[in-house]
Amino acid sequence: MKIEQLTFTRFVAAIAIVVFHFSKDVFPFTVSGIDRFTVFLNVLVSYFFVLSGFILAINAKDKIDLKQFYFNRFARIYPLYLFALLATLALIRSIRPFEFGLDFHRVLLSVFLVQSWTEKYALVYNYPGWSLSAEIFFYLLFPFVFKGLQLLRFKHRVLVVGLFWVVMQTLFIVFAQQKEAWVLYHPLFHLSTFVVGILGGMWYKEQQSWVVAHQPLLERIFLISALLLLFLMFTGNVVFSQVYHDGLPAPVFLLFIFIVSLNRHHLFNGFNKRVPVYLGEISYGLYILQVPVYRLLTQTFELKTRLSATAFFYFYLLVLVLVSAICYELIEKPSRIFLRSRFSHS
Repeated sequence: MKIEQLTFTRFVAAIAIVVFHFSKDVFPFTVSGIDRFTVFLNVLVSYFFVLSGFILAINAKDKIDLKQFYFNRFARIYPLYLFALLATLALIRSIRPFEFGLDFHRVLLSVFLVQSWTEKYALVYNYPGWSLSAEIFFYLLFPFVFKGLQLLRFKHRVLVVGLFWVVMQTLFIVFAQQKEAWVLYHPLFHLSTFVVGILGGMWYKEQQSWVVAHQPLLERIFLISALLLLFLMFTGNVVFSQVYHDGLPAPVFLLFIFIVSLNRHHLFNGFNKRVPVYLGEISYGLYILQVPVYRLLTQTFELKTRLSATAFFYFYLLVLVLVSAICYELIEKPSRIFLRSRFSHS
């Protein structure tokens, strides 16, 4: 099951995260009011986690072939991840050849996608890669979480997942109040966000008639929840600013995914057209290549010193989209096809 209109939302989320990372002194993100929302855009990493769980769940068979599942996940994310990591390392090395020494345990953590398990090295080198490190952990657990939820009645699934999410959010709030930075990136503290997505995918697939029948109610709940989140962002609520990072808005994201998936509004009609879907397809590149492309333009070509902050950012964004499209065509798709044709047994 492929829900085309969801694909474009990945592009929007990826662009928003790039804005979060690189839009300092850039119009219109410096405008009073807008700047209050920009600082929260990293929360959309949690949207990726919910969407990932949702998509995996709606496409999962009752009996999952573990070997095939893990291989498909590897073929999907690793080739471009490794390319982005190597490009980042090469750029750092070329700019500072005498200052930069390859720290092999950091490199190994990144190569094996386990850097987010460590407080000290979660953001080492290509720092957006921490979320891919978390995703790998989620992929390892998915078949077992999915099977475990299958064994429960629907109401019990909601109860178990809801309780797990509440417990993990409570733990995160406790640690966040104590200024424990490692909980921001450790996969365990984002697992409940992914599991909310799994529950949503099972719900959508098995109870779609219920979702359709209750769409007006779901939309009202989403609207109220989204307005509350926007209010907390705009007012700079101190408590919310400390605790939003690890999936607090996950239920709101899931409601949004339901609404977009049903595609009953003119607002989303254009999302499943050819260009928006393609932009969604290259969104992984936008996310994982943002650092090496930024380094290339600022360090190798020194464009940031020649252009205004606003002009540079939008030129950078254009280059990032083009590079992501090229890498999608020359790395992502070919490597996936090659790996599956060479090593896949199905």
